[in-house]
Amino acid sequence: TFARELLADAGYPNGRDAETGQPLVLYFDVSAVGPDAKAQLDWMRKQFQKLNIQLVIRSTDYNRFQDKMRRGQTQIFKVGWSADYPDPENFLFLLYGPNAKAIHNGENSANYQNPEFDKLFEQMRVMPDGDERQEIIDKMVDIVRHDVPWVWGFHPKQLTLFHAWNKNIKPNLMANNTLKYHRIDPLLRDQLRSKWNQPTIWPLILLLFIFIMAMLPAILIYRRKKHQQAVNT
Repeated sequence: TFARELLADAGYPNGRDAETGQPLVLYFDVSAVGPDAKAQLDWMRKQFQKLNIQLVIRSTDYNRFQDKMRRGQTQIFKVGWSADYPDPENFLFLLYGPNAKAIHNGENSANYQNPEFDKLFEQMRVMPDGDERQEIIDKMVDIVRHDVPWVWGFHPKQLTLFHAWNKNIKPNLMANNTLKYHRIDPLLRDQLRSKWNQPTIWPLILLLFIFIMAMLPAILIYRRKKHQQAVNT
């Protein structure tokens, strides 16, 4: 596979040091806890094991994890980012060299440094939206894909259900303050409410029928006794 070829090119054929024969050991620092996190980490360990790489999970509390990140004392780690605004700049700045966390205490957790990327970022971030800006963004993405400072492990999806009378909804994973943009169609809502909330009377009819059928034997017995008493007198 391509991963095995890269290992061999890096001097670790079949996951072992070509000179010493020692297995390749990688350290994965996390602050995750709980059964769900354990299942994910076990899965990752198994994936590395397929390449004969020993993945050592180093789980710490959040404060210790952040301290290690600030000091650049991590090898592999997992972090997330929620965009402040929907623009590529708010993601690409996470790889801007002067934002390196271990050097400048910025948000570049990978401490990625690439002069060409940085130059393009400085040019792109002050440009208005347009084809020229998009071309620069595409170049930056190509650079990052080649250098691979990140491994994009998760591609979340979000499913949203809403009524037909609740309009102008555009669900996304970045903006949470979208309620002010919703538009309610009160006429359609009233129509649908009237349609959905029609009284359902068949359960009452069924209960009445069951009650009558349950009482019928008692009524017949009572009438038979009254008739018998009348005959005897």
